[in-house]
Amino acid sequence: MTSRARSTVVTVLFAVLSGLAAPAAAETMKHSGIIVDIAADGTTIVLAEVGPWRVRNGATVVTRRTITLTPETAFAIAAREIETPSGFLGDFVETRLGPDGVYLNDSVTVDCQHDGRQLTALKVTVTEPWAEEGWAGILP
Repeated sequence: MTSRARSTVVTVLFAVLSGLAAPAAAETMKHSGIIVDIAADGTTIVLAEVGPWRVRNGATVVTRRTITLTPETAFAIAAREIETPSGFLGDFVETRLGPDGVYLNDSVTVDCQHDGRQLTALKVTVTEPWAEEGWAGILP
């Protein structure tokens, strides 16, 4: 084998091994549930998530997920509106929210970046509950 061929083999081998050693990109997933705890310093929330639906010993399995909040975490609230950009009566409209607008027992969906067991919130969307008294006679 010529030195040039050897050099090419070493370069290709190095490139392949470098690709294998590179860390995998963190996965992004959504988690939905109820906030059951908020750290006093506001850096984490604990989400009680049901899903995928499982029953154990006659009770629904609830998964608790501790999610880290960062200064880059976005916050929003999704609520039903009568007049919407889509034109659909009662469609959800999303509005920006500050981190101080998130409370215990809020129903949320969190876009999370998974890095091993570490979950980091990219966006927290609070879903406003259906206010029937405000919609009486308006929606079917």
